[in-house]
Order: sequence, then structure tokens, then C-alpha cells
Amino acid sequence: MTGLAILVWGLMKRDRMIQFPFLAAVVFLGWVMPQLVGLTNRSDLPAGALEKTIFMAFLCLIAAWLGYVHNRRPARLFWWILDRKRLLIGSAVLSLLGAFFFFKVSQLAPEVTAATGNQWTGIITIYVFFAKLLSIGMVIALLLYLIKPSWAPLCVFLFDLAFYLDRIIVKGRRATMIELAMLLLMALWFQRRWLPPRWAMISGLLLGALVVNSIGDYRNTMMGDDRATWSGAGVNEVLEIDFVGNFMERASGDANNFELTNAVMNIEAADRRLRFDFGLSLWNDLVHSYVPGQWVGYGLKKGLMLDFGNAAYAEFRHVPHTGSTLTGLSDSFLSFWYFGAIKFFLIGFIMSLWYKAAMQGNYVAQIIVILLTTQALQAITHSTHEFFSVFFQFAVFLLPTIYLARRNLSTKPMSIF
Repeated sequence: MTGLAILVWGLMKRDRMIQFPFLAAVVFLGWVMPQLVGLTNRSDLPAGALEKTIFMAFLCLIAAWLGYVHNRRPARLFWWILDRKRLLIGSAVLSLLGAFFFFKVSQLAPEVTAATGNQWTGIITIYVFFAKLLSIGMVIALLLYLIKPSWAPLCVFLFDLAFYLDRIIVKGRRATMIELAMLLLMALWFQRRWLPPRWAMISGLLLGALVVNSIGDYRNTMMGDDRATWSGAGVNEVLEIDFVGNFMERASGDANNFELTNAVMNIEAADRRLRFDFGLSLWNDLVHSYVPGQWVGYGLKKGLMLDFGNAAYAEFRHVPHTGSTLTGLSDSFLSFWYFGAIKFFLIGFIMSLWYKAAMQGNYVAQIIVILLTTQALQAITHSTHEFFSVFFQFAVFLLPTIYLARRNLSTKPMSIF
């Protein structure tokens, strides 16, 4: 009921359909809840564990909404006047560098995923870090084009778009698909105040829910045996996928709901042991993602990380299925028990700060909120660390680019160019 109430809140104003609470409710209802419903048919889960996970999901969703609506003010940072030519050059440089690493990630991803699941390690983590350059360059170019259409930013955008389409159409990367959709919708809204009608948005969300829950079949159809190249499949082969049937299988429990199974086991184990990391697991994630073991040595890298143990394995000998995620419900509970929902309150609050600034014409805020939206949604499906750690990337890549394009400072909202 909470998710439906937030959906109604979002539908009351059209622009709310691209804001974090509405999108979070869509993810909870279209991805989390079908799995939780499916798990009700599982007799091998610890007694009471599913009920605890459902309650945690409720707390996290309501916290995300409360954090968002609680904030009344825009972010006050980066009210800068920027030079269009410098921004365009920065966008092109970021795109070219990011394209190389984007390509390298696509080459290595199947092999590394097969070996480690989603816990990527090794050289690919460095490639992932620098591949973010492409996304930043793409957003800058698209906004520049919408502000003042010209061939230069359009060419940069189309160059970046080619890499996105390869990862979406051929490799079936759902996060990239969602990121591209939000990038286009938000950019059009911020610069042109245009969004599709409600019926089109709702239809797109329903279609997206079906695709996301059939992404495994889609990848099997589109990718060859090497899991890296196109299989040659086309539209007819894709239409043979039973999208509705896969969704119903998740809800009925016939499908393997690995992600929420991980959440159930983690939450129950943490509740039994009452040992929490108090948010310090974010430090481990930063070290894992951004400290290159190849350069500093794997011994030093491991020494920098804190040992919190593995509660689910210690209690139930539970080992996550290769390629599955632990969900943000897990790491929030592992940090602060049920009070871990505060993480989603903070995510909602931060998203609101930047969205309000973007709506007042802050160009940098528009870039930030566009890039943050996918990470905020992955805080639900993957881990809250996905959201908080991205600010490190902004500090390393986005801030220097914007600073070099700055003309002078202003304390008031104004035209960017």
C-alpha cells in the first residue's frame, strides 16, 4: 500500500514521475515485491525471516519518500557561470577517454562475472572507474545541445550513445538502459520542460518492469556462446521471450529470486547476531572499488579493509548465487538494524537537494541529479554503496571539468551561459 500511495503522489504532478520517490516505488513494486511474494512459497527460509525483510523494505521505501519531501531548499553549491566552449571541449575529452575504458569493460565483463559474480576485482575495477568518464561527457554534451542546438555537442552525444546502445541492445545491461532513459527524460525536462504524457510514462514503466524481470532470457538470446559478442538474434527472437510469464514466475516463486533470498538471509542472520558495521562497510566498498591492488599490492589493499565477517554464511552457510546482488535492504540492516533505513532517508534528502537546484537552472546540479538517479535506484537493487561512492567519481572527474569551464562566481541562480 505504501508503494501505491507514493505512485499516486507521483502521478499527481507529471514531473514527479522522474523524481526519486516515484521511481523508487516503481522499483519496489516491480522488482522487490514480486520476489518477496514469490518467497512466500519457500519452506526452507528461516522462520520469520521473510516477514522481517518485508518490514525492512517498507521502512526503506517510506524513509526514501520522507527524506525527499522533508527537504525544502535547493543545494547551494556550484552556482557558476560556465564557458560553453570549454565545457564542450571537456565533454569531448571525457567521452573519448571514457569510450576506451567503456569498451574494455564490455570485453572483460562476461569473463569476470562468470568468475566472481558481481564482486568484480582486478583490472576491470580500474576500467569501470574510468568508464564513468563517458557518462559524464554524454550528459554535458546533451545538455549543451538542448540549451543551444549545434552539431558539435550533438556529435559528441551520438558518439557516446553508440556505446550505450551496444551495452543495452546486445548485452542487455538493465542499469545502462535505465540510465539512458532517465538521462533523456531529465535533460528534456530541465532544458525544455517537456515530458511524455502520463499514459506513455506509465506504459514505459510497465514495459520496463517486464524487461527487467526477463533480462536473463534477453541476454541469453542476444549474446553468443562467448558471452561477449552478438549472437545474431533479432526482433523475432526477442519477441519469443515470455516476458509476462517470467514476471509471473517471480511472483509465484517458480523463478529463482536470488537477490531477495540474499536479503532475507542477511537480515535474519544480522538480527540473530546483533553485530553491525555502523556504516563502515562503505569504507570497504570504496577500498574495493578505488584502490588498485595491481598497483599498491593486494596485501595492502586487503589490510585497508575492515573485517565484519559474513553473518549469513556463519548462521546458515548461505552463499549468494554467482551474479546476484545483496540489495540495499541488506547493507542497510547490516549497518544499523532496522534503523538502517536512515540510509534511504539520506538518499532521498540528497536527491531532493540537487533536483530543486536543477529546477532553478543550476547546470551543474542538472548533471549531478541525472547521473545520481540510476545510482539511487541501484541503492535498492544492489547496495546503498552504489549511491554514496559515486560522489568520489564526481570529485575526481566532474568537478575539475566544471571548474576549468568556470568564468566567475555568482551567489544567485541565473542563466548558465
